[in-house]
Amino acid sequence: MDLKYATRGNSEPGGKPKVYFSCHPDDFDMAFPQIAKDILEHSNCVIWYDADLSSVLDEEELDAVLGEMQLAVFAVTSRFLHEAHRAKDIELPLVLKKHIPVLPITLEKGLGYEFSNTCAKIQIVSRAETDPTAIPYDEVLQTFLDSVLVGDELAEKVRDAFDAYVFLSYRKKDRRHAQRLMRLIHENKQYRDIAIWYDEFLVLGEGFNEAIKDAFQKSSLFAMAVTPHLEEKGNYVMRVEYPMARDRKKESTGFEIVPVEMYEPQDGEEGTDWRIDQSRLAGHEEFSYREIEDLEDEHRPVEMNQAFIDALEKIAKKEHDGSARHKFFIGLAYLNGIDMEVDPELALELLIEAAEDQEPSMEAAAKLADMYLNGEGVERNRSEAIRWQLKLADQYLAAYEKNHDPKEHRGYGTAYFKALRKLSEIYKDGGNARHAVRCLEKALAFCTRLEEEVGVREQQRDKALILNRLGSIYYEYSEYGSARTYFEKAAQIYEKQASEMGTQRVRRDLSISYEKLGDVYRALKDLKGAEVYYRKTEELRRQLLAEAGTAERRRDLSAVLTKRGNVYREQKDYAQAGAYYNEALAMDRVLAEEIRSAQAWDDYGVSLVKTADICKTEGKLQETARRCREACWIFRKNVKKTDALPMMDHLAGGCEKLASAEKKLGHGQAAQSLYREAIEVRRKLYETDGKPSSAHALAVAYYNAGLFLKDKECMREAYDLWNTLCASNPKYAKYRDLAALGM
Repeated sequence: MDLKYATRGNSEPGGKPKVYFSCHPDDFDMAFPQIAKDILEHSNCVIWYDADLSSVLDEEELDAVLGEMQLAVFAVTSRFLHEAHRAKDIELPLVLKKHIPVLPITLEKGLGYEFSNTCAKIQIVSRAETDPTAIPYDEVLQTFLDSVLVGDELAEKVRDAFDAYVFLSYRKKDRRHAQRLMRLIHENKQYRDIAIWYDEFLVLGEGFNEAIKDAFQKSSLFAMAVTPHLEEKGNYVMRVEYPMARDRKKESTGFEIVPVEMYEPQDGEEGTDWRIDQSRLAGHEEFSYREIEDLEDEHRPVEMNQAFIDALEKIAKKEHDGSARHKFFIGLAYLNGIDMEVDPELALELLIEAAEDQEPSMEAAAKLADMYLNGEGVERNRSEAIRWQLKLADQYLAAYEKNHDPKEHRGYGTAYFKALRKLSEIYKDGGNARHAVRCLEKALAFCTRLEEEVGVREQQRDKALILNRLGSIYYEYSEYGSARTYFEKAAQIYEKQASEMGTQRVRRDLSISYEKLGDVYRALKDLKGAEVYYRKTEELRRQLLAEAGTAERRRDLSAVLTKRGNVYREQKDYAQAGAYYNEALAMDRVLAEEIRSAQAWDDYGVSLVKTADICKTEGKLQETARRCREACWIFRKNVKKTDALPMMDHLAGGCEKLASAEKKLGHGQAAQSLYREAIEVRRKLYETDGKPSSAHALAVAYYNAGLFLKDKECMREAYDLWNTLCASNPKYAKYRDLAALGM
């Protein structure tokens, strides 16, 4: 593997949480810069990647590399899902097997369901999400990264909890020996709180020697993995690290050296060249070293352990209090490899001890919930995640009840409220809406008790947030009456705060509540009610755009303009629908040129098609064709770049609409070519996802082409597809019978 890395400001990677990135090879140039920038804005980590994703993997090397990672990020596109490549076929399964948290970031709309069904049932994060009523991508990303990666401040607290530091010296070639030596040291329970610094993934270059020196200075014991590789000329261990340790031991009484010979027994072949020749090392021409003193043997564990015990007893160790918080810090160290080897089993043991202590560490309970939710060091287990999240909520509530004075409880009430909110999300993502609602109702009932802690204004914002989430759950399950009640209550809170404060944040929140109410009324077929709330949304978003002309503000306004156009179109007021669609089109054009992403251009293409539909109702066939032609050009360009299924669907639909317009304009050759193109795209879609809806769309494409071309073979294809679909759903019989008439 040709490992490279990215960090904030090109800083050194040492000591930072490690993230592994991968994707389809053809997506790397587009995906990595975007996603790396997003992650580094939220976390001071190091992102490792293979510079040649097309190369054949050494799976043993990959296994060792992934063993050091705290998170694996995969950029997901249609190409990622539908083509064979190592990120999907080798790396993702190995990451899941090793219980490393996975963050799939989709770069196209509508890929979450397919990823869940073809790759892994893991919550995805969509970078392509443009719905203003959805939780923003940045917020979702920040929440996930916070649940997995250890931030700078917490990492320093972890390091401060160690009893002492051991500097582990080894050749890069001996990585597996070094990892085994760390475990041998930590097998002794009384030394599990001692950190072991080693230069895994430290890159040669500016800062390398300084990083080594800093680690060396804070260490009290020098452990060295001794193998035949130390006999090779020019190696850093024998040229720099061992002499440095030997000199320091001469100068300091609080520093010890323990060299350990590491080897794999070879069927009793004692003394062969798979073990180091100490005499050759002692007489090395380049270094002229004397024989390494007091060399221990890893396969004589009693003597080796005693050597470490003797050495560790001589160095100055800090005393710790054995508290739950201390166990939490050391557990995090083993879980995340913070100056320790990664040892998920020991991490789990320590974190459980910390969470179940008489004076429990609530941070430990929170971490355990996240571990089981994300598959971090353990098998994913939603039931266990819920169990620990429930325990966490109970712990926060008990602490709040014990110290209810606002000056004493240190935010326990807010923490309890947030724990309930997160618990509801875990239930909801698991399909248990009833329990999700119950948790939100508990949080809602608790809101009034938060006034003393956070103030009335923030408490009201928290209340509105819960009301909106309750409304969204009921809306998702088509219980529109309950959804409307909750959205109305949330809107009333935001209306009051908007009149009192008028901040952009509150007014945007109010616009989202109005938009949700518009969606409810539209779902209830009350178009007049939908129009009222979409108009209120529009008014607020025009104000917000005038105050801050950002891409997000334009996207928010474009979304509601399109919804207003949809309502007028359903009312058959095509002039008004066209006016709103055209304004959204102009805004989407600006967004596409500003953002320059495939998704932004796709949104613009969809707007072109919507305006083309209005032109068609007005009899403007030339303008209909022009707009459909431009949309198809955009869709073709996107499909060539990404092969995204939603974009392929848009291309097929655009071709069908353009073919219809060309037919009416008398451009038979152009129409014929477009019908054929639509069939080819629809066929590819059906072959890729195999869905009944894709089969039906392909049958329609064949049918339309058959009608225009008077082609009985096309009709036969349509008939066969609909006939197959009839076996599972009789509603397709009427389409099959139509095709039969044309055969």
